Amino acid sequence: MEFNQSRRSFLKTTGAAVAGVAGVAAFGLSGCAANQNANAAADSASLPEGFTQADFDDSNVVVEPITEFDDEKTYDIVVVGAGTSGMPAVLTALEEGATVACLQKESTAIAQGGGDGGICLEASTEVGVLQWLQAWRESCNYRVNMDLARFFAYHSGETSMWMAKQSKAAGYPPADSWSLHFEFADGNYVTQTKNAFGVKPENNGTLVRALADYAETIGADIYYSTPGVQLIKEDGRITGVVGETKDHKRIRFNATKAVILATGDYQNNKSMISHFAPDLSRFACKQTNKTGDGILMSALAGGTMSPVGHSKQMHDMDAGPYMMIDIPFLAVNENGDRFMNEQVPMHFWDETLRYQDAEDPGKFCRIFDNNYVEAATAWGFKPTDRESLLKYVPGAVEDPTGVITDLIDTHRCDTLDELAEELGIPAANLKASVERYNELCETGEDVDFGKEKQYLAPIIEPPFWGIHQWIRLTAMCCGIKVDGNYQVTDAENNPIPGLYAVGFGAGDMCGDGDWSLYMGNMSCGSCMTSGRYATIHALTGDLVPSHPASWEETKNAEGYRKDEWLAAQDA
Repeated sequence: MEFNQSRRSFLKTTGAAVAGVAGVAAFGLSGCAANQNANAAADSASLPEGFTQADFDDSNVVVEPITEFDDEKTYDIVVVGAGTSGMPAVLTALEEGATVACLQKESTAIAQGGGDGGICLEASTEVGVLQWLQAWRESCNYRVNMDLARFFAYHSGETSMWMAKQSKAAGYPPADSWSLHFEFADGNYVTQTKNAFGVKPENNGTLVRALADYAETIGADIYYSTPGVQLIKEDGRITGVVGETKDHKRIRFNATKAVILATGDYQNNKSMISHFAPDLSRFACKQTNKTGDGILMSALAGGTMSPVGHSKQMHDMDAGPYMMIDIPFLAVNENGDRFMNEQVPMHFWDETLRYQDAEDPGKFCRIFDNNYVEAATAWGFKPTDRESLLKYVPGAVEDPTGVITDLIDTHRCDTLDELAEELGIPAANLKASVERYNELCETGEDVDFGKEKQYLAPIIEPPFWGIHQWIRLTAMCCGIKVDGNYQVTDAENNPIPGLYAVGFGAGDMCGDGDWSLYMGNMSCGSCMTSGRYATIHALTGDLVPSHPASWEETKNAEGYRKDEWLAAQDA
């Protein structure tokens, strides 16, 4: 997307297809070969550059051309994947008057995360949006695909407001919706819109299931337990996708406008991880069935992978409370030994943990005493109070709210011996580590790891607390190359007609080692935005929705929270 196009899009908003992936000769039709050569008769067993047979073995994708079908269906739009990107794509297609099918390989809609976020253009200055983009670039060490970053900045606010409306229509309104105002030094500003969909253990998974049920009532056809296994390509254009049912029947889904691949990332494809993100190969994955199907189908159709250096999310926001994740408490490994300077923020923990000599390097413990509230408050943090922290101690509170009981792993004990037993680490080593740490606190100099003096607080007041963290791969934030409209591109950066890829299976919006947390809920917001607006582009050739959500309606909606600045403007 050109910069001037983004500017025009900004002004339109404030004032108020496509490509294929099949990497095989397409079902006996004239198509491109799997090795991306122009020769349609090339051997389909040859694979796209950079991929191996093991990649496909770890997925649902079929390499050999499928030429026989048990059934055939035709729609304007075919979406593959009923998740964070897929359901906005389905609902947008319906809103734009298109017929739409959705293929989902699981038996239900699936999504992760707990909300969304976007930039509201109607309550932001034009320069403020650009300044926000620059600040986000800085948080990513400037490793940013600016076409995709602009796509997010100029369309995510409308998507967030639209998602609130769609969730209400589906009978699952946001648990909370609010706005945040950020002002820059020169007086320019941006407004962020945010939704929280459910309170733990509910999340975006609950949301997309409600959206899927709603979509079916207003005209969508959703085919569960039916993964997309191969794209259909005719005369250089993607014209459909093959779905395979659980009883191995193959259905040809023709797409007169476009196929939208919303299949998620590749974290559960061990082969792809081994060569695209080998430093993560020993970490456990938080999600399941994310095998890179859309990436692989796109590659077979002539698409190329985004350059190696794939951003990822390695988080644990469940063992203990979110408000505690970046407080620099004493950290010890599974052997009870201190191993790092604890001033490392949570979303960078993996960069230290990956050097651990352990089968699963993502496990370690954070230790603090009962004086943690006073200590962390003095450091400038807002720690969870002692009573609320008990919700994260298994069995301490009956029917706790706001937590996932299977994942909480915080412990409180009267002695370090008891705490070590609860955490499953050697007591002698833990006590030795605490003793050494207390010595460093007493001298005021961390000669072991260099933590700043202000964060050195001894662990002496019982009861003693420990959070057993489990850092796992939450998301791979990079996939098949796309252009500024989320069209899959070939080796010459030309869009493949009829094919779009959205969500974390597409593009490299953030190219830094770890996905930036500069803006909360941005990852889910970017997935929803790409799903919605790629579908609009596939149907109209533009990025203007026919029924946009408005700021005026949103800010006056019942239950919508505004920060003090916005409330004052409306007073």
